[in-house]
Amino acid sequence: MRFGDFVFFSSIYLIFALYRPGWSFLLFIGTIALENINLAPENLGIFVRPYQLIGALTVVSLLLRYFAKRLNFELVKSKWYDYAVGIFIFSGFLSSIFAQSKGLAFKQSAILLTFGILYWLVRNYMQTFEDVKKVAPFFLSSSVIVVFYGIFQNIRFIKGLNPFETMPGRANGTFTEADWLGIYLVVLISVIYLIIYYIKQSEKSLGEFGIPVSSTSGQNSKLFLSYLFLIFVFALLIITVSRSAWLGAGFITLVFLKAIFTNFSFKFRDWQGKELIKHLSYVIVTILLSIGFVHVFHLTNFQLFNRAQSASSGLQKITVACNEDVQLPEKIGGVSELEQYNCRHIKLEDIEKEKSEGNFVKEVYRTDPNVNIRSTIYQKSWEEIKKHPVFGIGWGNISNVLGKDERGAGLNSSNIFLEVWLGSGIIGLLAFLIIGVYIFVKSVVYCVKDDFESKITGTFIILGLFALLIPNLFNAGVYLGILWIWMGVVLPLSYYKK
Repeated sequence: MRFGDFVFFSSIYLIFALYRPGWSFLLFIGTIALENINLAPENLGIFVRPYQLIGALTVVSLLLRYFAKRLNFELVKSKWYDYAVGIFIFSGFLSSIFAQSKGLAFKQSAILLTFGILYWLVRNYMQTFEDVKKVAPFFLSSSVIVVFYGIFQNIRFIKGLNPFETMPGRANGTFTEADWLGIYLVVLISVIYLIIYYIKQSEKSLGEFGIPVSSTSGQNSKLFLSYLFLIFVFALLIITVSRSAWLGAGFITLVFLKAIFTNFSFKFRDWQGKELIKHLSYVIVTILLSIGFVHVFHLTNFQLFNRAQSASSGLQKITVACNEDVQLPEKIGGVSELEQYNCRHIKLEDIEKEKSEGNFVKEVYRTDPNVNIRSTIYQKSWEEIKKHPVFGIGWGNISNVLGKDERGAGLNSSNIFLEVWLGSGIIGLLAFLIIGVYIFVKSVVYCVKDDFESKITGTFIILGLFALLIPNLFNAGVYLGILWIWMGVVLPLSYYKK
């Protein structure tokens, strides 16, 4: 986009946001998954996602209406957790003073500040669970597009067309990486689980939650639609080949089943074994259908079972082609060892080609390189923390230590807590931990209460918490918009007192 076009579009949108800031906010929510689209002019050298531009212009419109005394609601008053979020953000600027690449650290801290502004925007519009229900349709409707676009990517890949993927064969949808899409999908699964739990707990129309279903539809129809969509979400999650996201989805599934079974009650008479069996069977069938969908339409070339197994065994089965029919060892340390046997690592799609050329195709286990890489990253990150425990090394500077990946992108610490400590120092880490612990404690408190609204609110919070936490134990998604929107939603919900 040229600079003049950017200014013109921004001006037109600002006028729209001034006229209908609420509609602008809903559009902001609907574009939160558009992580790989850059609206900034090329000559500026920055990356502006659609939701960042829309959110920023919506904030400007709110401030202009506020000073003109035309704002039709009161801006929120800061609570203690808002100050904690502020400390977390501004500690990055403090760390940048002591960073090796001060300019990079300051720039990354400034970017994080923009996410803080988006957090403030969400805080003003979403303060109760009723607000969540009103906004849910815009999040869910955009998620439908994301899910089917991700599946479409791998269909193109299988057909030999340009899949528009960062790593061919691993769907990344509208995100920059497959792992980021995986995190988004786990959050989406948590929302679908919440809807199912909500249906189970209430006979109210699903339309009240934001899903346009006819009022004459029964509970079974509502559950059917939820599980039907879940089939496609699981299918896309599978073809991301993101093991951290698989783990996150598995964990929140256990939390969901616990909610179905016990309703978070300590009284045995309240436990519902039949409901557990019913929904457990639904989940199993949904997962099996999603696996069948991937298999029937051949949406991936990855050996999925081997990929999942390697996470625990540390071994990865690979396919190799050899010039002669040699006896290979059962396990090798790396592909470089294949040279002594006149063999080489090949892709699955090249098997028939290699056989037609008279080569011998075999399988062998190797040490999973991802396990070794991650172990090295954790070790180097911890060494940097020990050298700079108080102020860290500034956002973005860890890539100077870890290097770059095969795409030329700087590596991060592959753990959100290590990344926060390195980027914002011990002050930022403590603020981040306080926010997380507070959210967890309040979600548990809400879940064990007897009233319907508290249980639904607590379930929403705890499912979202683990949906973001578990995958981020192996990633560092601090700059994901979905994280900041979630914090902007759940912190006031956690604080809210009936």
